[in-house]
Amino acid sequence: MSVKMIDITSKEPVYREAIATGFLRVDEDTMGELMKTGVSGLGNAAAIAKVTAINATKTAWKYIPLLHPVPITYIEARTRYEKDGIRMAVLARTKAQTGVEMDALFGLFTGLLAAWNTIKGCSRTCTPEWVTNFMGKQVQTCGSSRVDGMFDIKVVSKVKSEDGGVSLSLGDFEDNAGGAPVVTMFDVTTEPTYYGEASAKGFIKLREGTIELIRQGKVEKGDVVTVAKAASIMATKKTWEVLPLVHLNYITYVNADVKVVEDGVEVTVDTRNVSNTGSAMERSSP
Repeated sequence: MSVKMIDITSKEPVYREAIATGFLRVDEDTMGELMKTGVSGLGNAAAIAKVTAINATKTAWKYIPLLHPVPITYIEARTRYEKDGIRMAVLARTKAQTGVEMDALFGLFTGLLAAWNTIKGCSRTCTPEWVTNFMGKQVQTCGSSRVDGMFDIKVVSKVKSEDGGVSLSLGDFEDNAGGAPVVTMFDVTTEPTYYGEASAKGFIKLREGTIELIRQGKVEKGDVVTVAKAASIMATKKTWEVLPLVHLNYITYVNADVKVVEDGVEVTVDTRNVSNTGSAMERSSP
């Protein structure tokens, strides 16, 4: 099956905008700390999330293979601390031949992932458990018990306007995140080099008609499964570029498994690395 970028050459540029929202579920103790001081783990989660989201929205075309590079003319990112997590919204605008839904979604996802990385960057995230690694050795796991994952990532509004009038706004999305602008990179200089493994799973819910098109190989852009696998591997290797507090790890193995299921598509990514730190964020980024 072929893979192609949709030809928009002959289209006229029009005004377009989109809003994407999502939620990072975090334990209540950590959220209490964030709402009180604004800082947890590696610093101010909201501040790093918003900066990361804006940058990721501008550069989404670099990491999503079939996305057109359009001139983003405005981006706004807001975060709201709630008792059980961080809610985020990203607004993007452009005047182009195609929309900015994917750009806003990518910015939102990456911003929440940056917040996750900021929160997990302290010793309290470690929940020790002895397991057998891929080399057959007994090792101690270390997971992020403070974060339960990302949920409800979706485009909630989009506009295509011939007259170029601004209509979407984040005015009703309260941004209550404060705190000192503290941001640090975890110091692994004196950490030993070790073998690391990580696994992540995600799911996108799709309409029944869309699922059938994927199964029949009739999606306009081509082979969805192949592109998803390739994008996952590429994104894993480039995580350090889009998440400011992630180290440049020596990624030695990536496997992406993409399954079309009854109500959507499920993606599982496994990584291995030889570094001074793990690859948990890398396997989450696809």
